[in-house]
Amino acid sequence: MLSEILNIFNSGVRMRVPFALLIALGLATRLPAQQLSPELARVDSLIVARNVAGAAAIIDAEVRRAPRDFEVLWRVSRVRLLQGDASLPQSREQDRLYRQSLQIAEQAIRANPSAPDGYVRRAAASGKVALFSGVLDASDFVLQAKEDSERVIGMNAAPPVLLATAHYILGRTHLKLTETPRPLRMPIGLGFGNLGDALSNLRRARQLRPGFIMFELELGRVLIASDQGPQARPILTAIANLPELEPGDAERKREAVEVLRGIR
Repeated sequence: MLSEILNIFNSGVRMRVPFALLIALGLATRLPAQQLSPELARVDSLIVARNVAGAAAIIDAEVRRAPRDFEVLWRVSRVRLLQGDASLPQSREQDRLYRQSLQIAEQAIRANPSAPDGYVRRAAASGKVALFSGVLDASDFVLQAKEDSERVIGMNAAPPVLLATAHYILGRTHLKLTETPRPLRMPIGLGFGNLGDALSNLRRARQLRPGFIMFELELGRVLIASDQGPQARPILTAIANLPELEPGDAERKREAVEVLRGIR
C-alpha cells in the first residue's frame, strides 16, 4: 500500500489520500479535531511526496486566506523549515527561512497554546536557527528547542508521531551539544548535553516511528559516538532500502553510506 501511494505521488497524479490513512502510515503530523480542508490535506500529501514547492504554493495561498488559523500556521512553519533545508547551506536565504519558520511557529502557539503541533514546530525551527548560528552563539535557541521538546513529551494527548519528533529533536540536541567540550558549554547553560540522553531519546523516537530515515540515521550516529559502531552498522545499512517519506531523505541515504564508511 505505501509503495503504491508513493508511486502515485511521484508520478505527478493528483490524488487526495484520506488523512486517516496518512495517520495510520505515520505520514501526517496529527489528526485534527475536525476534518481537514482539501487544501490542507493536499499540503500534507505533497510533503509526503517530497514536493515542497507544490506544498508551499498551496499553504501560501491558505495563509493569505486565513492568517490566524492554527492548522494553517503550523503547516506554514513546517514548509518554511523544509524550504530552508533545501536552500544553499549557510546562505542568507536559509537563515531567513529558518527564522520565519520560528516566527510563524510562535504565531501558531498563540493561536492554540494547548496543542502540541506549534511547540514541535518551534522546537524544530529553534534547533535549525541554532545550528545555522552555531550552538555556542545561539544558546537561547538551543534551550528553546529543549524546553519545547520536553513540553510535548509531557503532553498526555500528544499523538505518537509528534512524540517521536519531540524525542528526535531532544536527542539530536543532546548529540550536537556533545560535539563541544562541556566546560565550554557550561557557562552559557548548555552543560546538560550528554550521549546517554541522546541515545535514549533517539531510541524512543525510533520505537514510536520505526523505519523513518531521519531517526534511523541519527540513531546510527549516536551509537557510533557512544563507541557502539557494531550496533550502528545494521541500522545504517538498512536505510538504503527504507521508503523516502520526508524531503531530504535521498540525501540522508547518501549520508548513511558515508557514515558507514567511517565505522571502524
